[in-house]
Amino acid sequence: MHFTVSQNANVAPEVAVAAYGNPAFYEGRPTRDNISVIEVVSHEETGARVLIQVRFKFGGSISGAVRAVIDPDKMSWITKTEVHLDELATTFEVLPDHYPDRLTSNGHFLFAPGASGADSCVVTVEGDLKVHVPLVGRTVERVIVSGLRSYISEEVSGLADFAAGP
Repeated sequence: MHFTVSQNANVAPEVAVAAYGNPAFYEGRPTRDNISVIEVVSHEETGARVLIQVRFKFGGSISGAVRAVIDPDKMSWITKTEVHLDELATTFEVLPDHYPDRLTSNGHFLFAPGASGADSCVVTVEGDLKVHVPLVGRTVERVIVSGLRSYISEEVSGLADFAAGP
């Protein structure tokens, strides 16, 4: 399933893209839409490129049909993100901790200047998500993408608070 999410943020594009490569952006984050950040697994900076891997866990309820093929206690994954600071973009790949044959997802974030001046941007997330489970796969994809849209909107809304500091 292809998905796109666009959200305005009250920070410059350079500030927004840099946040996605900063471990502090993820650490201590509250659970949002049943998705928790477990840990920053790795972080590597090389010039204008940052590679960060963050482990997440889904803690919400799932339907009986999904439970028949996926153990809810094993719904965790690493999002491997390559941040391209000079391009105002990231690429990401989702790496399931369990069931790697049942879920694939990848895509990119773009950070464009916003209409409200230098301290604004539009964050656009575009990606593909595929659940490889007969009969329920498409339904699960719709549920996941719906949750992702909400999660990403909240995440982007938090950029200004993060940039302002503690």
